[in-house]
Amino acid sequence: MSLLSSRRAALAAGAAVVALSVPGLSLAQSTTELPPIQADPAANPAARPPAGVVAGETIARRKTSSEDAVSLLLGEPGVAVQAGGGTTALPVVRGMADDRMLVTVDGAEATAFCPNHMNPPGSYVLAGSVTSIALSPTLSPVSAGGDNIGGVIAITTRGPVFAATGEGPRTEGEASLTYRSVIDGGSASIRASVAGERLSLGVESAWARGENYRSGYGRDVLSTEYETYDAAVTLAARTDQGVVSLRAGRQFTPYQAFPNQRMDMTENASNFADLRYDGAYAWGDVTARASWRDVEHEMNFLPDKGGDMPMLTHGVDLGLALAVTLPTGQDASLALGLDVRRTDLDDWWPPVAGSMMMGPNRYLNINNGSRDRTGLWAEWAGPLGGAWTGVAGLRLERVETNAGDVQPYSWTGMMNAADIAAATAFNARDRKRTDDVADLTLLARWDPSSAVSLELGYARKTRTPNLYERYAWGMGQMSAAMTSLAGDANAWIGDMDLRPETANNLGATLRLSAPTANRRLTVSLFHAEIEDYVDADPIGVFGPGGSFARLRFANHDARMQGAEVSGRTDLWTLGGFAPAVLTGSVSWVRGENRDTGDDLYHMAPVTSRVSLEQPLGAWTAVAELELVGEKDRVNAPRNEPVTDSYALFNLRGVWRPTERLRFDVAIENLSDEAYDLPLGGVSFGDFKAGGMVPPIAALPGPGRSFNLGLTVGF
Repeated sequence: MSLLSSRRAALAAGAAVVALSVPGLSLAQSTTELPPIQADPAANPAARPPAGVVAGETIARRKTSSEDAVSLLLGEPGVAVQAGGGTTALPVVRGMADDRMLVTVDGAEATAFCPNHMNPPGSYVLAGSVTSIALSPTLSPVSAGGDNIGGVIAITTRGPVFAATGEGPRTEGEASLTYRSVIDGGSASIRASVAGERLSLGVESAWARGENYRSGYGRDVLSTEYETYDAAVTLAARTDQGVVSLRAGRQFTPYQAFPNQRMDMTENASNFADLRYDGAYAWGDVTARASWRDVEHEMNFLPDKGGDMPMLTHGVDLGLALAVTLPTGQDASLALGLDVRRTDLDDWWPPVAGSMMMGPNRYLNINNGSRDRTGLWAEWAGPLGGAWTGVAGLRLERVETNAGDVQPYSWTGMMNAADIAAATAFNARDRKRTDDVADLTLLARWDPSSAVSLELGYARKTRTPNLYERYAWGMGQMSAAMTSLAGDANAWIGDMDLRPETANNLGATLRLSAPTANRRLTVSLFHAEIEDYVDADPIGVFGPGGSFARLRFANHDARMQGAEVSGRTDLWTLGGFAPAVLTGSVSWVRGENRDTGDDLYHMAPVTSRVSLEQPLGAWTAVAELELVGEKDRVNAPRNEPVTDSYALFNLRGVWRPTERLRFDVAIENLSDEAYDLPLGGVSFGDFKAGGMVPPIAALPGPGRSFNLGLTVGF
């Protein structure tokens, strides 16, 4: 359904704002509670290209719209999400999705221990615990992390707080509640800390719950309910040279339905601990980090889908990182680092009593799977002469993957014949693979004046296939359908000979500003040539009327390119209040498989956002318009659905009567527009409840929602 002509409407709306501005979308400034001693080369502005930082008021406002941490980025140019459960959306940035983007939480990496990626890294922290998110797409520095071809999303929770000299014990805290009518649910979070000048103790906890959400015109979208909790404790000590901190906690999800997957999450329990040291010395700065995460993951069918097929996963992540930054001259530095990471994975499916197909053995999907990464990197940043500065970084990594022998539910019988043959062939092969890869980032920035800035850069980035892409071996219709990383409900088979993806990225960003008029304009162009992109080779069909595809992970050459334009300008001033602000953006991306000519999966259609914000003392009123074009470039081998263009109108209000009290109110999708999510995949929950009668539809988006938020500081 379309309110306006798809592409022209989106482009025109964004262009209207750009025409009024002389330049980019202004992001809220990040605030830090860490003492000045903190020294992390990956967070040092002199050692990396500028990243978009979403923080402060922007985070506070978006928390009322979603409990999902990654979805807090929605609204930034070039950012979309691949729908999952209520708190497990997967990031899509400039066409790069899921594992192609590195997502860290407080600097620590995490693995998605699930054949359907139901527990991605961003799911281990709820929106209520997030203080800022730094986004470095395309040209992210090597110091920010490896094993990605699209960039880095760095989620930060509240760090340790220390009392000022002579202040005495410092205590503070905050509690918040949110409610969203479209899910008849919401979230709650609380944090508190007590600190002296040298020691700090902080505790925090968050909870979120929602029923099946309603689409436009009030229809329930099945298999979208969820409930989840997280809690953490941070203990820190400050010395004369730095800060050492230990953060540990637990995330627990008793259930989370997935509308675009055949399975649902029936439990996910994760325990973690991160030990970190940041120090500043006369000779340079040092950061050291050790991290551990243990995940117990269970899948089965929740009531909307029905049936019984338990699937269990146990995974462990261990990580060590050391980085040292040395001054090499005026305004120049050299950073050196070492990363070591170990991942262990076991994925098995218990036999089902009374089933002729699912027994008598446990199905070993991935047995003793391992993925070891060791990386060395160096990065220089400093002046190049005149108005030019530069960043140059090199990262070398060795990635080793392996898996043990597997077995089907049964070694006899025609019902398991395809899996028997596949397991026999799999076990007969040497499964250890070693990949030596290199990443390179070169960036030059020209700042001739405070009104003009130009960035030009190149980045060679690599990603080694994950364990499911290499070692998901089942060839049976049912077993292969249990691996589906992208919400398409198709059946996927791995290939242990997959090669690492290598992206050659080019990027350019022009920023213009008129400080006296508070106007900004940002234009970004990007282009990526990707060797050995992990895409799909069709090998058959299955399901009612051949509705679904049987696919094998396969290397292909691909290309992605796109553009983003964003702008901001002050408008009128009412009374003595701050001026009204108009912001807007337009994003476009295209991806194609150069070997087959197919469009790549989950490329977001042209998207435009316009926002008008009017401060009125303690009140702030915001009107937002989101225009999304028709998604008619789809991936044929995966049966990706076409979606129509649509327009969503939102109204928001914030009232801050005191510094410690905040009320949020919003009406999202004011007209109750019925629309389909361009990156939502298929609505398998509805399809199964309807008797699995083809064709399967795209996943509908949420309808009108009345949102409330309350935050109290103490």
